[in-house]
Amino acid sequence: MTTSGEHSVGIHQTGAGRIHNSGAVAAGRGARASVVSDGGAADQDGPTPQEALAALRELLAEHGRELPDADRARARGEVEEVADELAAEEPDRGRLTGALDRLAAALSSVAVLAAAADALRTAMAGLLG
Repeated sequence: MTTSGEHSVGIHQTGAGRIHNSGAVAAGRGARASVVSDGGAADQDGPTPQEALAALRELLAEHGRELPDADRARARGEVEEVADELAAEEPDRGRLTGALDRLAAALSSVAVLAAAADALRTAMAGLLG
């Protein structure tokens, strides 16, 4: 792991037993990570899109100050765009996909927020078809 001043720019993972790490991981300034889905059926045991969005909103409230100001503002706008589309009688898949992409980019520098954005996209797989 390398460090820059007092800030870690690496990833350290530890635990007893098996560590499951199949999600996207990014570290360091400007790092980006993404997950490409094979388009399979959504996980029936996972959260609904509304639950995933609520969880992301909570995490954004808790960890948003860790984002650069511009990314935090952009993320909040994209969260509202997603919420508006989810509330629509027939959500626009193109608008949802664009908003989710921009949201993921805005949240990519904070791992817990990036993971929440990925969870939201996974929960919305059925809508994005």
